[in-house]
Amino acid sequence: MKKAIGQILSGNMLSKALGLLREILMAKFFGTGDINGAYRIAQTGTLVPINFMTSDSLNSAFIPLYKKYLAEDEQRAAVFKYCMFLFFSVVSILIFSILYFQSEYWVKLMAPGISESAREMSVSLLKVMAVCCPFYLCSGLVNYISMAHGDYKPMSMRASAQNVGMVLGVVAAFYSGNYLYLAWGFTGSYVFFSFWVVFRAFKGEILNFPIRLETKEVKLVMSNFWITLRPLLILPLILQGNITLERALASLISIDVVSALDYARFITDTVVFILSVPIAFAGLSEWASQTPEQVREKIIKIYYWLALLVINMSFFIFLSARDIVIFLFMRGEFNEQSVMATTHIIQGMSIGLWAQVVGYIFIKALSAHLNNRKVLVVMVFSLLSNAIVNVLTYKIWGAFGLGIGNAIYGIVMFLVSAWYLKIARSLYPVIIQISAGIVIYFCVYRFIGGYFNESTSAMLRLLVNGMVFFLFAFLWAMLFPFYRQGVIKVMTRKRLR
Repeated sequence: MKKAIGQILSGNMLSKALGLLREILMAKFFGTGDINGAYRIAQTGTLVPINFMTSDSLNSAFIPLYKKYLAEDEQRAAVFKYCMFLFFSVVSILIFSILYFQSEYWVKLMAPGISESAREMSVSLLKVMAVCCPFYLCSGLVNYISMAHGDYKPMSMRASAQNVGMVLGVVAAFYSGNYLYLAWGFTGSYVFFSFWVVFRAFKGEILNFPIRLETKEVKLVMSNFWITLRPLLILPLILQGNITLERALASLISIDVVSALDYARFITDTVVFILSVPIAFAGLSEWASQTPEQVREKIIKIYYWLALLVINMSFFIFLSARDIVIFLFMRGEFNEQSVMATTHIIQGMSIGLWAQVVGYIFIKALSAHLNNRKVLVVMVFSLLSNAIVNVLTYKIWGAFGLGIGNAIYGIVMFLVSAWYLKIARSLYPVIIQISAGIVIYFCVYRFIGGYFNESTSAMLRLLVNGMVFFLFAFLWAMLFPFYRQGVIKVMTRKRLR
């Protein structure tokens, strides 16, 4: 599991570095104006139907079942694999046709509040991005197959390949004056990546054809897959519907908020990708072969240390949101209005960011034992809470309301999944201990009026504020025996080496 986590983590770190470069260039060249907003709308319009097929619901159903077939009967696993390829091929052609020929209607549905010029640009970009559908879906399925065989490199490299293509697209769009290169950068990355992963899979002999393809066997594997997937089928519909609603509400606030939403999400998603995705995906394969008691024990140990990190990190992001946005994005076309919109969304999101990081791992722990009905309940409650809060608050709080909705999503997911795992009582003391330290720090920080005034550079404020806060957080954690003993054990092992 450590090797798998290392592969995914290294890939995520590279992808986020490239993603940061992409967002910096987008902010500098296009700010949060019509071109950027149109690009974000077109990308969401492409990914919503695609992610319906490549969502966590699918991998949570496919990977454990495919691994079960591999252990029992490799012939059956091969039949299952190629049935899924055929299914994905048909669906990808259908999605491409809908996106390409119904692009104008789809854009109007997703972004009712944008101007006519922004709408026309969104439609043009969406038509180009629709071309990537077969390549995106094909590479996604090969990624799941590779993970089931213990190869996590394709999964770890997917986002990096996407970001390289998008960086090239941003640069080409700006210097050529043709915004369509933004879309071709996205599409081209998946064309290249799909060829690479298929070649790698054939080379690794994990795409072997079934010796025979019998109707009886096909019916059996697809029936089992349907039974496993059925409880989760509504989940991607609700998830992608929630994303579409969020984008539509953002467009009703302003075109700046449409782009600001993605800048804010890049920062919060980076935390989730780096901290929870490697553990969750590695655990999905490893935990499937362990008893629920063993999984609970491991999850609680992971939680104690992860909670210490992410609760403090979420607070620091909330406290320093404006400085983070200024430091990362405020240059070129990214003006004060862009900073304000992005800051408000980040502050709202960071309130529940810690819960989203931990809750994501809890969800995968449930999926590992095919508890998909429970996963469905968790996600439905979480997403509906998100949607309701967004609808109720976007007119009152604007961009901050969208961030709060996302925070509620994380908190509900954390609470309900912990209850299903029967570990909730073990989690609350840690939250109370860490939160008490945060409250004390915040009161002192506000009393002294911060360490700097606005004339100081954002980078210096972030550096000093970060050092002071995390030193305080470390010292506060040392007041509690679990963390103190853990640090002593680590230091003792290093001395022995």
